Amino acid sequence: MNSTTSRCIFALMTTTGSKIAIAREAQGLNQSELARALGVSPQSVQAWEAGRNTPRPQRLQEIAAILGVSAGYLMGDDDLDSNKRESNVIAADFSSKKREGEVDIPQFNVRAAMGSGQLPNDYVEIIRHVTMHKAHLDLLGITYTSAANLAIITGWGQSMAGTINHGEPVFVDRGITQFIGDGVYVFTWDDLVYIKRVQKVSKTHFKIISDNRDHDPFEVLIEDVVFHAQALLAWNARKL
Repeated sequence: MNSTTSRCIFALMTTTGSKIAIAREAQGLNQSELARALGVSPQSVQAWEAGRNTPRPQRLQEIAAILGVSAGYLMGDDDLDSNKRESNVIAADFSSKKREGEVDIPQFNVRAAMGSGQLPNDYVEIIRHVTMHKAHLDLLGITYTSAANLAIITGWGQSMAGTINHGEPVFVDRGITQFIGDGVYVFTWDDLVYIKRVQKVSKTHFKIISDNRDHDPFEVLIEDVVFHAQALLAWNARKL
């Protein structure tokens, strides 16, 4: 294919999703690798590139930085060739293979609140991606459904202070999406996201408990709670 033909194809593919795909392929990344770098699911990347969803402006900036292009290019303002000449962004290489025994732990795409709750929107997280060796996870004594279900989420607020401090990353198991016994969970109640201890007190109610005693426990209907994950380990290696 000559350069004139290539330019014609690029000119026709002007949607944001198409431009994400072009820039991603130019960096030698597949959809899963881009998703891992962003801390989102591969399905999210697929939906963007297919035009079923559009990234929010902040997310678009993150995509542009990873792919070494401008947000303007992704929104259709620039062509790829001129963008490459003008951009001073250094794109990171996320295509390297893991070593044997290593586990990739991405950012969970919901930030949990340890207090009055947070709306489940997109937030800038403190840590977006961690690679750990499975032997170290075993040494810490945590159990999980599978390595693929591990993720990191940032807690905000003071109600779990002493166990999970404000702004501290927490390892969670996304494979647990129902109550399996007393413990710390990431859950939605009344359209807000929390990370707190949950205890079943009757056939109809959970007790929601804060480890900070300045915050009173409260009861909620079991049917009103949606579990997203179980919290396993705080960043400073406190088991939950």
